[in-house]
Amino acid sequence: MSYEILKRAIEARQSLTGIYDDYVRFFSPHTLGRGATGEPSVLCFQYGGGQPGRLLPSGGAWCVFAVSRLRGVELSGDVWSVGPPESKPSHLIAEVYADSSVDERT
Repeated sequence: MSYEILKRAIEARQSLTGIYDDYVRFFSPHTLGRGATGEPSVLCFQYGGGQPGRLLPSGGAWCVFAVSRLRGVELSGDVWSVGPPESKPSHLIAEVYADSSVDERT
């Protein structure tokens, strides 16, 4: 179920909330595909919530989530967030199924 929600959110440029590694995450998904391990993954900009071992850096951070480990994903109602494009780790998604950067809006 998370896969379809992620795909629709990328296409519509909508931000989401969900639980990953037992932390509530607020994020904008940018690229959906297969990660380095071969499993479905999403590259997103996390702009709020927690992360293991540290607080979220001011302004947010790029993250890659395994789709199978995301729980309770739903629309957050927040504005679409785009992180610093120069630090976007697009190379972490090997096979792309949906991508917001085709028509990147800043």
